[in-house]
Amino acid sequence: MDSIVGVEKASGSDSLQPGSPTEKSSIDATDTFSNAEYRKLIWKLDIHLLPPLFILWFISLIDRVNIGTARIQGLEKDLKMDPLSNKFNIATVVVFIGLMLAEVPSNLLIKRFTPTTVLCGECLILGIFTIGQGLVTNFAGLVAMRFIIGILEAGLIPGSIFLLAAYYPRYELQWRMSMLHVGNAISNAFGGLLAFAVASIHSSNGWHGWRWIFVIEGLITVVLVALCWPFMNDWPATAKWLKPNEKAVLEERIRKDGIIGRMDDLDRKAIIRCLADWKIYLSGFIIVGVISSVYSCTLFAPTIVKVLKPAYSAKQIQGLVIPIFMAASVSTLTVAYISDKLKHRGGLALTGCFIAIIGYIIILNQEHVSVNARYGALYLIASGSFAALPAAWILLLNNVSGSYKTAFAIGMEIGLGNGGGFVASFSFQSKKAPFYWTGFRTTFSLMCMATALICVYMTGLWYENKQKRAGKRDHLLQEEGDNLGDAHPGFIYTY
Repeated sequence: MDSIVGVEKASGSDSLQPGSPTEKSSIDATDTFSNAEYRKLIWKLDIHLLPPLFILWFISLIDRVNIGTARIQGLEKDLKMDPLSNKFNIATVVVFIGLMLAEVPSNLLIKRFTPTTVLCGECLILGIFTIGQGLVTNFAGLVAMRFIIGILEAGLIPGSIFLLAAYYPRYELQWRMSMLHVGNAISNAFGGLLAFAVASIHSSNGWHGWRWIFVIEGLITVVLVALCWPFMNDWPATAKWLKPNEKAVLEERIRKDGIIGRMDDLDRKAIIRCLADWKIYLSGFIIVGVISSVYSCTLFAPTIVKVLKPAYSAKQIQGLVIPIFMAASVSTLTVAYISDKLKHRGGLALTGCFIAIIGYIIILNQEHVSVNARYGALYLIASGSFAALPAAWILLLNNVSGSYKTAFAIGMEIGLGNGGGFVASFSFQSKKAPFYWTGFRTTFSLMCMATALICVYMTGLWYENKQKRAGKRDHLLQEEGDNLGDAHPGFIYTY
């Protein structure tokens, strides 16, 4: 079998070919690198890459989901939105329309320009439009602002995943993605703390607290993006803080982990391979199933808790919401640590799904359990779904290769997956209170769907590995050359 190995040119890496100086230097560097030095190198990546991305994730996600907090601070009343209508649901769902439309184009922009320019630029403009949300005077203005916010947020998650995949070896990724995903959970907790602060604001212009939530968070976004911009990183080839031998070690470790097979020529066959890859679409539906639960928590946790504790004030409700997301953060990092240590993805993703399903079983029997049990079920749903989401992302990221293939696959997976947010936005309508049967039954069913599809996905990867090891994919090299991405006969899928 031809063992030509390709590393993503988008990441700034050179192609490693047998007998080439680049390959020889990478092998020499690996041989002289101790395990302690390797861990120190990974720590170096963490220090340079994760803090600015974490901040961008934190502020981006809080700008997306703060509408749930704004709702209990008087948004519907001031904008003359009937609480029993679906107007609030429309205002939440338009964000996901923007996300679904712009995920793949945004990833292609990152290949055309640089991650720093695209990601920081989008977040800076996002902050401005978040401020604009606090200035709207009617429902139509709110919907327009929310749609643009969805477009501006579209590139952050797939772009960050694309960037990190260029630096980190295969079995170092889930912990890093989970660290960023924790920014989602913490942003919800911080949003609750901010709601505590602004709930008592009585301004002379008559503004209620929900306007200050948007304005203050938007201003914070603009300031933090400006501070992060100088510390953002582009592809490894331009990373001056990495020594040549360190770049060689990372390239070789990525290759040894099985990430071989280039796709840096976007010819007709490459386009067909991208569009026809079953893994991408199956992963997208897995994300739909998981993310519907994530967004049901982030968008509607304050609303659901308010139903459980109708006599509580907005401050007290936020005090009950915050611990839910802190628990979700702990579960996310725990699952990620175990997954990377065991070099196993599917089983840990299923674990998160099962935890969420237990929570749903409790809450679907809410007429027969106490209020405290229903509140406790929210912890299980949030902890399980938040932990499962990065694992589901990584199930695809670990199993695609080549710069164009990776950019398309991650953008498409997350773009399709945001359909779960679309579903969640319409599932929890005020007229369905206090039990929200439609919402819980829908998200429970989708979580069960995700569980089943993960099993199908793992079975598909097992079958493809069996075919490759039997030599039944070797003919592709002779027929199409080595611009195959993960279809390369030497690429072994992991699950």
